[in-house]
Amino acid sequence: MFLVWQGLGFVVPLIPIVFILLGQFLLDAVMGPGFYHSHGWSMAFMLLLSGVAVWMLGTRLNNKPGRELIDPQTQETVILRKRHTLFWIPFQYFGIIIGVLATLFLFF
Repeated sequence: MFLVWQGLGFVVPLIPIVFILLGQFLLDAVMGPGFYHSHGWSMAFMLLLSGVAVWMLGTRLNNKPGRELIDPQTQETVILRKRHTLFWIPFQYFGIIIGVLATLFLFF
């Protein structure tokens, strides 16, 4: 499988993985071994938290002001921005996709 990204788009799949692993470790450490796997809401909750984190980080990364350049020959203004995408989808929109997946995990 190929991953197509621009900027920091490759980080999108890493954030939910980190949240799920940390959630499993912390919930099992605090509530007892096997708690994470025996409660279905725990994975959905971690996915929901990671979706919020992806949305916030993506919004911050993609809303930075661009660099304004002026072409000396035509005096036309060009704005250069760094985009952060995964499969041509802006970083922050994966937060919504992850949130929908979290909701589906609650019911299935």
